[in-house]
Amino acid sequence: MPQQLTWTTAEAKLVLQAIKNVGTAGGVLKLQPIILEMMHAIQMHVLHSDIDLDNLAIIPPIQYPDLIVDPAQREQLIQMLVLIPYVDMTVDARMVGVVDDFAECLEVTPQTLQDLHQVRDNHLRRLLLDYGRRSMSEFLRLDSPSKFVRGIISAIHQAVGDPILASRYQALQEFPEGSLGHSFFHWYRDRNWALPGEHKSTSELLVNHDCCHILGGFNTDTQGEMNVAAFQAGLFTDGFGFESLLEVMLDFHLGKSFSTTNSLIPPETGQFIPDDAMAGYEKGLACNVNLIQDFDFWRHAEQQVTQLREQFHIPQTPGPVLLKP
Repeated sequence: MPQQLTWTTAEAKLVLQAIKNVGTAGGVLKLQPIILEMMHAIQMHVLHSDIDLDNLAIIPPIQYPDLIVDPAQREQLIQMLVLIPYVDMTVDARMVGVVDDFAECLEVTPQTLQDLHQVRDNHLRRLLLDYGRRSMSEFLRLDSPSKFVRGIISAIHQAVGDPILASRYQALQEFPEGSLGHSFFHWYRDRNWALPGEHKSTSELLVNHDCCHILGGFNTDTQGEMNVAAFQAGLFTDGFGFESLLEVMLDFHLGKSFSTTNSLIPPETGQFIPDDAMAGYEKGLACNVNLIQDFDFWRHAEQQVTQLREQFHIPQTPGPVLLKP
């Protein structure tokens, strides 16, 4: 599992200087308020520092290899920098160029950087195909041709209707109040969603994602989807979680209609709130299990949500366990 890295004050300053460098395209552009919000959020939830941001000078990427040597720190820095052109909502080629300079100097080239190039060049259809293929493996665990075929057949079968499977999920209504199973049942019913196995359901493929919502305390509005995606970014060791976050940002912050359709879930703009998203990312880093890949819903369905949060080291969330839509 990923873990929250420890940054010294000097290292934290370097991260913030790098973000400012990208946000101003090397000092060419005026720093936008939302980028400054992002710097504050990263400082609070990722760096855990208290550095004055008002007169922060930028230094060239070429100086960074001697100043940040830890591979995990380099990886996290580049992932943070890749976010910045999206946060700005412009995906300005000059900003992307600065991100490239940092990536080259630090010798870190995550998949998200390649995705950023696709967005910059407006190759969204190609990106969607590539992302869809990777998500089948990383997110849905359909990581071989045979698993993919079986998974699709099972999803279609459940969407048509599987009474035996549906009855198992319907029985969750009788689980103890406050348990994960009871909360899961009412999470679906409150939103008028079909449970797995019921006609027109989304099958069991999204069960673990919905558990991230419940255990992390994230609702199902657009900001909730943004923040749970940031939470998931903290769960993955290979950077795929950041891809998931950027996909949601394309839909609900840049309004690109990347994986949404106007007839189902219309895209929106400006739904990325830096402090909320980075708080979600911090929760994901604290979690000691990848709830997408390694979580067994039925093993934990009878346990209380509050107990599971403690067991998995998820920081406690104010408010009711069961969030209403």
